[in-house]
Amino acid sequence: MTPAATEPDDDNSVKMMDYFMQLEYREPLCPVVRRYADQLLEGRLIGHQCPSCGLVYLPPRGYCPICVVETTDADETVLSDRGTVTNYTVVTPVQYYGQHETEPFVRASVTLDGGNATMNLQDLVDVPVDEVRVGMRVAAVWKPKGERSVADISNRSWGSAEGCIDGWRPTGEPDAPAEQFLGKATF
Repeated sequence: MTPAATEPDDDNSVKMMDYFMQLEYREPLCPVVRRYADQLLEGRLIGHQCPSCGLVYLPPRGYCPICVVETTDADETVLSDRGTVTNYTVVTPVQYYGQHETEPFVRASVTLDGGNATMNLQDLVDVPVDEVRVGMRVAAVWKPKGERSVADISNRSWGSAEGCIDGWRPTGEPDAPAEQFLGKATF
């Protein structure tokens, strides 16, 4: 080979290339999250109640980050699939690659009855955006049992249930007083 044959041809070199790629990480679920996922498939929401402060975590984490104490199966509690909208955000979609929504929609925090656990970033269904309010009573709309999936649940999903719950529908019950939720932190 001559030296000229090994040098790159500057006129035909690739300068830049657009390429969409995806990385997929697989991590086995820890036992506490696996139990949460299994119960979702059965149509139940479970959490762990801290034995020290009484806060309920959904999904269970295996510890209370406030008291720094371990929670175990003995601290498991079955939670209601009914609750109250305690906070919400109206999202107005900005079009970008992969955006499917075109109309404003709501993401809400729903504090579940009885356990004082909250599910954040939940979809509300069958309610116009301008009628959503703090204090609105809602119930989970479960997917049919054969259509439920926990494929999107990870050790870091922090309560994701969208593979099993389509959203939360107003129950028609009277609203809970909004004042009882304003200024309160929930987990």
